[in-house]
Amino acid sequence: MKPNFFFAAWPYIALLLLLVGIGVRYFLDRRQMDAVGKEMSEAWAVFAGGKIWRTSLVLLFVVHLTGLLFPHAILWWNGSTGRLYLLEGIGFILGIAALVCWCSLTWRHLGHSNRSAITELSDTVFLALLLVGILSGVLTAALYRWGSTWGALTLSPYLMSLVRAKPTVGLASQMPFMVRLHVFSSFAALAVFPLTRLAALPVFAIGWAFGLAGRSLASGARALEAWMRKHSPAGWLWPEED
Repeated sequence: MKPNFFFAAWPYIALLLLLVGIGVRYFLDRRQMDAVGKEMSEAWAVFAGGKIWRTSLVLLFVVHLTGLLFPHAILWWNGSTGRLYLLEGIGFILGIAALVCWCSLTWRHLGHSNRSAITELSDTVFLALLLVGILSGVLTAALYRWGSTWGALTLSPYLMSLVRAKPTVGLASQMPFMVRLHVFSSFAALAVFPLTRLAALPVFAIGWAFGLAGRSLASGARALEAWMRKHSPAGWLWPEED
């Protein structure tokens, strides 16, 4: 991997593709929210899976997010050998569970095709990137000990450097290959996301938010108009003659 592209430019490109893609999807679908709602149902059928799949993904996301945003909390937790073993063990078990559930989910997806070739291809690519992310995470946990500790010391500062628009490529390039693949595939999944059925969720949420804002503004405008008519000075400045 070329560090300057994959860890300095690629994260911003992926986020730009995500935002522009969702914006374009909303612009194209804003007048057909019924179809968006139907696509949301299809997305749930394709990606929801079972309770173990959803639970493992949510917990993995929470653990990763905590490590990235609160590295000192992770380091404090890992200060005890027992808690360190517990966290590493839970993360590994969750990764294995997600990997097994992914196989079942993808098998069912490949056996049921009811959309256009582009949509099916996009969903399949997204699932493949999820596989790369999950598998690289499991292999990282198996091959490199105490990933939660050194991840808090390297990945969290790297993420903060991206937020400050001053990516510290050195922090990313010194990580093991599996970790770099894990990071790259995560951003790649974000870039592909707008092309999948799952994009219907943010599109519907944006439409709902705009609709709510429009109704609130219209209600406020009517209330303001009524108040102005009630308190208008025209009645006593130019009283109507009998």
